[in-house]
Amino acid sequence: LCTILFGCALASSALGQDMTPFNEFNMERDRISKNSMLVLGGWSIANMVAGGIGMATTPGKSEANYFHQMNLAWNVVNLGIAVPAYFGARKRMRTPSNLDIPNTFEAQRKVGAIYLINFGLDFLYAGGGLWMWEHGRSNSLDKNSEMLQGYGTSLILQGGFLLVYDLANYMVHARHWKKKRAGMWDQLQFNGTTIKYTF
Repeated sequence: LCTILFGCALASSALGQDMTPFNEFNMERDRISKNSMLVLGGWSIANMVAGGIGMATTPGKSEANYFHQMNLAWNVVNLGIAVPAYFGARKRMRTPSNLDIPNTFEAQRKVGAIYLINFGLDFLYAGGGLWMWEHGRSNSLDKNSEMLQGYGTSLILQGGFLLVYDLANYMVHARHWKKKRAGMWDQLQFNGTTIKYTF
């Protein structure tokens, strides 16, 4: 994670700096976010369509029916996240960045933290799905056995996808940061102000 300790004179010291590298960095970060939301949205729509068809063509209260049911419900939530995030990133790309230098670094720190937190939660989703599936399989006489197995299989699938998705996004943003940070840092001139910067 990025820790930036600026002196009290940071704002005034940064005045007059060429903001072009920072604006370009913010634009590229938003482009990456927009494209990632397209991936999430595409996955969501595909699962919703397949889930709806699956529910209509499989016996009610069967493992397969519950599997499709959970896929549909899960991806309604995913799409509800992807759509506003996509349009938010697109809107930011169409307008000049209003982020100053400290907020540029803070925005980058936050996006990395979000994907890392989500990556941890994805293990819980997949692990919870595995537990449900195993519990349903080992208690086949339980009236909820089919539901547990169907929901569990769905959570394993959805959690597995999100594991890959969140890790890939974290790595893309981290690579973007690593590639551009030196050039942005070189733009700063502080005239003797002491700064401690670690990443």
